[in-house]
Amino acid sequence: MKRALAAFIVAAALARTASAAFEDMGSGARAPGMGDAFGALADDAYALHYNPAGLAQIDRKQFSAAYSRLYMGLSDGSEIGSSQFVYAHPLWRGKKSRTLGLGLDRLSLTGAYSEQTLTAAYGFKPIERESGAQLMTGFAAKYLTRSFTAPPEAANACVDINCGQGADPVLSGEKSKSAIDADLGLLYRFPTRWQMGLSVQHLTSPNVAFSGSDKLERAINLGLAYKSLWLSLIGEVRMKKTASGASGRDYVVAAERYFPTLDYGQFGVRGSLGVGSDEWRQITMGGSYRINKIQTDYAFLLPVGSLRGNSGSHRVSLTFHFGAPTGDEEISRELLEQAKRLHESGPDYGNEYNQELKPQDLNDPRLAEVRALIEQRKYQLAQKALSEYALKQPLNTSLIRLSNRLNLTAFYYQELPEPKDKYEAQTAAALRGFLYGEDRTAMLHASYAYSMKPEDVRITRFLEEMEKAVGVKADRLPPDHPRGFIDELLYRVEFAHSRGDQGRVEALLKDVIELEPESVTALERLGSLRYMAGRYLEAIQIWEAALKLETREKELESLRAYMKLAAERAGGSALPGGLAPAAPAAVERPSAAPAAAVAAPAAARPEPVSAAPRRAGDPRDVQALYQRGVEHYARGEYLQASGMFLRILQIDPENEQARKALERIDRRKPRR
Repeated sequence: MKRALAAFIVAAALARTASAAFEDMGSGARAPGMGDAFGALADDAYALHYNPAGLAQIDRKQFSAAYSRLYMGLSDGSEIGSSQFVYAHPLWRGKKSRTLGLGLDRLSLTGAYSEQTLTAAYGFKPIERESGAQLMTGFAAKYLTRSFTAPPEAANACVDINCGQGADPVLSGEKSKSAIDADLGLLYRFPTRWQMGLSVQHLTSPNVAFSGSDKLERAINLGLAYKSLWLSLIGEVRMKKTASGASGRDYVVAAERYFPTLDYGQFGVRGSLGVGSDEWRQITMGGSYRINKIQTDYAFLLPVGSLRGNSGSHRVSLTFHFGAPTGDEEISRELLEQAKRLHESGPDYGNEYNQELKPQDLNDPRLAEVRALIEQRKYQLAQKALSEYALKQPLNTSLIRLSNRLNLTAFYYQELPEPKDKYEAQTAAALRGFLYGEDRTAMLHASYAYSMKPEDVRITRFLEEMEKAVGVKADRLPPDHPRGFIDELLYRVEFAHSRGDQGRVEALLKDVIELEPESVTALERLGSLRYMAGRYLEAIQIWEAALKLETREKELESLRAYMKLAAERAGGSALPGGLAPAAPAAVERPSAAPAAAVAAPAAARPEPVSAAPRRAGDPRDVQALYQRGVEHYARGEYLQASGMFLRILQIDPENEQARKALERIDRRKPRR
């Protein structure tokens, strides 16, 4: 009887309420490491437990298993454990922000008492604004079962000190009870990095008593979270009746920080402080490690006010992620790869981000013959012409870099015929960009060509060699990727826009227009961006280009209306075709590339001028990037700091502050 009674006594002590069943002990190990203040984040499969609306954020399948030892060291030797299994499955391959979740949760006191919860949840996104604001909602249906095993002493009840009173009326009654329950959740993402979550647990207040009445009290959790790429800050308040029947509140503040690396996976730390009714106090801490698609989490929870005489709870979980990387993972990997390239040396092919390291400019009049052969895609003949020219000149490093690039190109492609399809056109654009020193553009075209024919050995090998040559990483989509290359870029545009990362949105839209100059979607978004920025004449010019390509009648009407309003706000400037100003329909607000990116196809572009380096962001971002770089540097996070300063040099190659900061980091970074 001792162990059976211990189950109820411990449960009641943990609960701090009138009910001793199905109290929220948390789920998994990541969220408990943050004191279960997870309703405003809810960005993994355990969202079905904390806030089912968060399932709408999951765009690839996840499976996780967790085990916990709760309140170890109790004086009666009781061992309380729990285990969970959860699975999240996005519908339509994550394209429509609708996700199903399944979960199994079991709590047990070995050989005496157990609780089991089966959960089926659904989260979706009913509202998504052009500003980036999003509303998600979800619900969870739960089947609850609790049971206990009566000890032999139950057949011989005692009243005070008098035994032999027959069977115990409580422990000899019904030993199992089941009920249906439900949770409801809402999650609102602001256009900035803030999120707010609301969840209602035990919505139906089911009766789980073995006999009589024992209804689960409805609980309401409200949280606010700030979420950046590698840092989350959360605050949450939980409202529920206390044991006395009064309204109780618990308050939790939590933080989570990730430290990604390129070669050794990603490390994370988290912790929380909680205070509340009935002298409840709690400290939690946790950590995680993730490499490739596998993540393990650990959490330690220590109550310091309500339940004494124990050494805390320990929780571990193992999570598997399936499918392509998420938008956050893509951004993180890109920043780290750029920082790593800064400290690596390779063949002297030059670098487009540093004017002093660029290869010889093909616009040099002395290289007219070489340039003409390259434009005719006769790379072996161009290589021969360059060698003959080099014999008559004193050797210099920029000429050697150009020769190295041309040798590599001619090794794989002696010459190319006139492009007949998109694949051949993208391959030719990649080779041309590489020879003109436009490394990022060349890699972009080569990645696009590779996505069309990954079985082509030449483009595969050339892509690998070009990566080594210039230190720019190719963007290879996995074979089972649900989207094509252009659709993937547009998906990343939407994701970055929802996160408020306008610099990345602009860079991605530059890429789309570079690859598909006649992309109506990109042109319309670009015009809308210029309109929202007050650059009305530029918006009119871009929308005019889109007007010639658009075939949908409704979109044509909207474009004409937008152009009229833009002309009116620009001071009545005339429009092509004699259009007069008029009120338009709602203007879509995207983020896009500058007007210069709307250009003719690559084959028709004017030859590049090395004195005007390409810019890869908004100059207004420089100050914010510099501040973030300084903060990383102060904490000794040299890879992350390098990433920030390198982004500045992509925007402004002449920025002396960023260049000096990188030199300081290079001196401090230990060499392997």
